[in-house]
Amino acid sequence: MAKYSHELTTLAFPMISKRIVRLVELTKWPVALFALLTIPFTFYAWGKLFYQVQSYPGYSLMFAIGVGLFVILARTTLAQSSFASRIVELERDVTQTILAFAMLHAAKGGSTNQSQGSRVRWLGRGNWIMLAAPYVVPTATIALWLVSLLLFQPLRSVVLGFGISYHLTAVVIQCRTGTSAIRRLGRKFCWMFIPSTNFFVAGMAAAYALNGFGGMGDFSYDWTDPLRMLFTWLWAILFPPNV
Repeated sequence: MAKYSHELTTLAFPMISKRIVRLVELTKWPVALFALLTIPFTFYAWGKLFYQVQSYPGYSLMFAIGVGLFVILARTTLAQSSFASRIVELERDVTQTILAFAMLHAAKGGSTNQSQGSRVRWLGRGNWIMLAAPYVVPTATIALWLVSLLLFQPLRSVVLGFGISYHLTAVVIQCRTGTSAIRRLGRKFCWMFIPSTNFFVAGMAAAYALNGFGGMGDFSYDWTDPLRMLFTWLWAILFPPNV
């Protein structure tokens, strides 16, 4: 088996990178708690999205067809092959490399052989965002969406249905199998952050499939609607209107 190691980037900002890591690590548990507490917001937004399905029957059907196509493909031998595993690993590597670049973190390629995809390693410990990104950022879905811009809108909805189904399935499989990133993040953090965040990501993808960027804006607005209602209620209690 041939092995190699090559440097992907040699960023000259080690001090800045370390400061970014320290600051990001301080946000780990507050962000996890926030993600957990906002699950009802996402349920509410999904409920509004289901209500809007009747306004976009064609796009909704195309999105459902995309989901169905993935379900059919997932039951084939191709989905169980080493090629499919390498695709999942490659997506994870690309996502972590992008985050490493964004955070001025030096990333290096790891060993590889014919049966395994390349592994990404970075200097130092990294941070929780770099570790968790592959499990919440649908990189492959975004890539498929960019390609689908060449297609008609209904076909884009099919691609999004297929892509987000792949993303969620890949996340579940990796979490059940266990990876070094999952172990470093910790079981408690993963349960608090990964499901709730993916529930929101899937809602954004479905909203775009129905009504483009306008649909994503509506989903985001609906997601914050309970918070606005709570704020209005508290304001009325604290500062009752003069009668």
